[in-house]
Amino acid sequence: MSAENVGEKFNLEDYLKAREISKEITLELAHSLPPGSTEEEAHELLKTILARQGITKLWHPSKIRFGENTLCTFREESTPGQRLGMGDLFFVDIGPVFNLHEGDYGETFRCGGGSDPLIAASTDVFRETEKVWREQKLSGPKLYEFAQKSAQARGYKLDLRSGGHRCGDFPHALFHKGKLLDFSSVPTKGVWILEIHLRDEERNRGAFFEDILGLEDLKS
Repeated sequence: MSAENVGEKFNLEDYLKAREISKEITLELAHSLPPGSTEEEAHELLKTILARQGITKLWHPSKIRFGENTLCTFREESTPGQRLGMGDLFFVDIGPVFNLHEGDYGETFRCGGGSDPLIAASTDVFRETEKVWREQKLSGPKLYEFAQKSAQARGYKLDLRSGGHRCGDFPHALFHKGKLLDFSSVPTKGVWILEIHLRDEERNRGAFFEDILGLEDLKS
């Protein structure tokens, strides 16, 4: 069985819709959080937004990280009671299931809006890495080796504990459970999530961005 298989009921339209919904929910939550919010309050608001969208199942636990907690990886627990300060960074990572297809999207924001070089770097490293994957047909390890150099060139550290993963019709784990980072072949478009988690050691902050690798190729 191939690590890149999908099930017989895989439907590209539903898969793309799951991704669209994931991004919509992420943006709505991010733009609804006032300064002073706690992560616990943000999770309660997320439940309300998910219910409004008709989402009743998640394929992975939602992660909402404020301030210093933006340095936490997926499996690490946040320090409780962290409040969102004006101008501080936070990120949202959700995995809703829509029509038995997995969505997955993560993005970092600045409370109160405005730009931030660390946030910009997280998306730039993603786009640059995706571009070189498309042009040079890099394997998973080579992909993250490039991403690491791209992050370093911008003055940041790439946290390789966030190494990407499969995605598809639920549950994708029937076919593959490992990281994109460890996938020795050239990843196929559309069935992998490329994760970029940058660390700014001086500011003690992180920025996270993830999306489907080769998303635009699926739409064409």
